[in-house]
Amino acid sequence: MWPESVRRRGADAVFEACRRAGITDVFFLTKGLAGTAAFLSPAVPPMIPGRDLLREALSAAHRLGMRLHAWFTSASDERFKNEHPESGLYHYRDGRNRGIVSLCDREYIRYMQSLLGDMLRRYDVDGVHLDYIRYNHLIYGWSERDQARYAAQGVDLPHVRRLMERTFCADPPEREAIFDAFRNGDQDVILLARARRGDVNAFAGALSEAVRAARADVVLSAALMPEGACDDLAFSDLHYGQNYRDLSEMMDLFLPMAYSQAYGRDSEWVRAVARGTARHGVRTVVGLHAFEGGTGLTLRRDLDAVERETALDGVCLFREGAAVWAYACGQRLSLLNPLSVPVTACAATGQGQCATVDARVEPGCQQDFRLPFVPDVVRAYSGNDEVCVFTVREV
Repeated sequence: MWPESVRRRGADAVFEACRRAGITDVFFLTKGLAGTAAFLSPAVPPMIPGRDLLREALSAAHRLGMRLHAWFTSASDERFKNEHPESGLYHYRDGRNRGIVSLCDREYIRYMQSLLGDMLRRYDVDGVHLDYIRYNHLIYGWSERDQARYAAQGVDLPHVRRLMERTFCADPPEREAIFDAFRNGDQDVILLARARRGDVNAFAGALSEAVRAARADVVLSAALMPEGACDDLAFSDLHYGQNYRDLSEMMDLFLPMAYSQAYGRDSEWVRAVARGTARHGVRTVVGLHAFEGGTGLTLRRDLDAVERETALDGVCLFREGAAVWAYACGQRLSLLNPLSVPVTACAATGQGQCATVDARVEPGCQQDFRLPFVPDVVRAYSGNDEVCVFTVREV
């Protein structure tokens, strides 16, 4: 859940919709990419001046019996980067060109530890959710200091740089060159991946220690790129430096981002990511694609696929505010629209039948319908665009 949901619709209405849908846990964005915070602290500017959105969300969640996890984007912080330009992560060709902070910047690590500790001492959150505990791409992490660190790990830098040139700078680029070298056992590329994994593990470990020191009872979770759940670790280890086995020693809960439509994959791929994650022995809640690009049908298929995996602890919808709630009780259907655009039509299928309803549900509004059958899947549209729908079967 983005704080925008609470800002626009109010915490009570947002969390009541979640409760009605059977949601047990909400991962609430508490520090975002811009570097502002949803809670009030002298160390960081608020997302909305004078508004303690975390407190509002936490109060509503606990009143309705839901757990709330404070979601922190970790290695992307535009505000910190602007105030400390030397902390920026270094692009292979373009230098420090974006608001991404180096995982190895000691000042930023101390800042993140302080921010987490301050939040945990003053807010009774049930968990801390770490996102962006990774490099965002292999093209980043190439400052002189980064390269010296790689060389100290035994990496032959001229050899690796030639592979980087072939992969990212050639015309046309050989997009798999360095990844194939990893797959084929190139020791320098393997050492490069190991060094990047070490950077990520040190960063994640420092944040983990800060969380455990402040509150030993909170659930510590991590958002993970889905590639690391599979046997081919070239992308996860090289691109991201994010290794499921390494992080399993630190985390209580894994959330792999198995966003089928973003990756152009089907529901069986989602199931494979779920299975591959759970095998690491960490409680697993699978992140599903419930935002732009997803639909009621694709989300239903993803849900059906992962429900066959008994080792999972649940699913997480990314995200509240980007998908329409469809509450179905028998033949009655109630559409709640949290989007910023109106829903202008919906279609339902079930028991071998289908029905289309022309209706207009404005943002923030709810409308009830009666169908000639019990629906299994509901799809919704805003003009010509299909929007995502999560269908809840109420008793």
